[in-house]
Order: sequence, then C-alpha cells, then structure tokens
Amino acid sequence: MIRPYIDADRGRLCEFFFNIIENYKEYISHGEMQMGVALDCGCLAPDARQKWLEYLDRQVAELCNTLLIDEEDGNIKGFILFGVTMDGGEDFGVVFDLCIAPNERGKHRGKRLLQCALDSFREQRVKDCYLESGVNNHGAHLFFEKQGFYQVSAVFKLKL
Repeated sequence: MIRPYIDADRGRLCEFFFNIIENYKEYISHGEMQMGVALDCGCLAPDARQKWLEYLDRQVAELCNTLLIDEEDGNIKGFILFGVTMDGGEDFGVVFDLCIAPNERGKHRGKRLLQCALDSFREQRVKDCYLESGVNNHGAHLFFEKQGFYQVSAVFKLKL
C-alpha cells in the first residue's frame, strides 16, 4: 500500500534508508555529499543518520514536497520524496529520493511510486522532471531509462 508519510514514520524510515545505503554505497550521489550524509562516493559521514534526519525534516516541512511510503504488513518496502521547484523559469519536478528495499526490486514498487510522483507533476501542469543518481548506481540508471528518463548532465566535485 502506498501512503503519505507521517511524523511517526521518521525513525523507521531512517533505519530503512540506512539499511540500504550502508550496504549499497553506489546510491550515494552529490546530494548526499552536499547535505553532509556522505563525505565522498562510498563513504558515509560519522553523523550521517543525524544529517539525514535533518534533511528529511527540512524536506517534509516544504509544502511543495511529498513523501510517499510503500508499506506492506507494517514493513516499509520503499519510499519516494518529490516536489516542484519554482526558481524563476518554468516550474519543474524533482525526484529527491526513490529508494526500494533490495529484495523488493523488480516487483514494480519503484515504478508505482515513481508513477505517483509523475501523476502529481502532471496534475500541477509541470512539464519536466529531474532526478540525480550516484555515478555507479547502474541498476537505478537502467530503471530510470526504462521509465523514459535520459541523462542531461554530469556533476563534478572538487575538494578544496
């Protein structure tokens, strides 16, 4: 069942996310580095959980963002966090996070969650949707390409 996030999900969602990212560092992208969750590709920060919870709190506080959870028998199977960004050009959709439990991949959970986001964007007359993915997260890249996404840029980092 796909349902909206509630504050009572906060701790369980954090545990779900970290059970995945600690075992699948390919998930790390520049977003995790920018928010302080990761120090670099493949390397989580010592205070990663606290940083991620702060990020989560900021994201769900934004009225233009939505967090949906796919849950079955009280267990989180995946989630999607998305929103509309209004930065002076035409509004555009952003999928901030799409995370599916490894043993649930290939069961259309990611596709259903992504479809919820895309339907929401269409209802808001948003024409474009963007997302980011870790450079080595090839399974996710293939999934997104199958959903019609294509690469439009690359992100580079310089450690100062």
